[in-house]
Amino acid sequence: MEYHGIDVSRWQGAIDWKKVKEAGVSFAMIKALQGKKPDPRFLENLAGATENGLFAGLYVYSKAKTAADAAAEAEKAMELAKGFTLRFPAAIDFEDESFLDMEESERGAIIEAFCERIKELGALPIVYSNRDWFTRVIPKDIPKKYDIWLASWRSSKPKGDFSMWQSGAGKVEGIGGEVDLDVCFKDYPALTKPPVRFKLTRQRQRGRAFLLMQEALIEAGYRDAENEPLTPDGVWGKRSEEAFKKLLSENG
Repeated sequence: MEYHGIDVSRWQGAIDWKKVKEAGVSFAMIKALQGKKPDPRFLENLAGATENGLFAGLYVYSKAKTAADAAAEAEKAMELAKGFTLRFPAAIDFEDESFLDMEESERGAIIEAFCERIKELGALPIVYSNRDWFTRVIPKDIPKKYDIWLASWRSSKPKGDFSMWQSGAGKVEGIGGEVDLDVCFKDYPALTKPPVRFKLTRQRQRGRAFLLMQEALIEAGYRDAENEPLTPDGVWGKRSEEAFKKLLSENG
């Protein structure tokens, strides 16, 4: 499965997200921070993307000097995104020249601190950089621990093990100038599917329709929260609702 998307920041200006969606874009990675400084269009872009049916993730251009700084960047980004459900990862954009003056162990500690804090805050982390940095600068164990978003501007998919690929820049309807283009090879929407919220308006409804539903649930192997089979009695109560929630969660 492939998803085609873009990554955006304030430099794209005002975006017509409806036209972006109609152009076939399915996800957007949206800049949240430059170090500690919020991108001025982050919330506007996040709202526009999600309201128009795009899957959204975020990224932080890290300027952390310590692991504690990196964790703070992760916390601030997630706080800014509060109220939104991220269906794509939260990325650390690791390419600032200041990292070249650090020991490899310090770089690794910064990346790990960011990613682990993102996980603690309920999102999926990913590490963005270019192939040269993944080869020379970033510790070799990082791609074994976290998903990778590889920047490699070329027409054909590069070799390697990565989840997302920034393939170059181009024109997309709804955006005035050029924008970075991305391809995702991992089904993040399936991994971030919100839990099903279902509540009966009245408890213990009854009738033939409910009996047929119970029989269908039993036939499909769905049970209540205690993994006990339903009784096909046409009375729709708590246990029937629990089995039905399982059905919705697995097939929603």
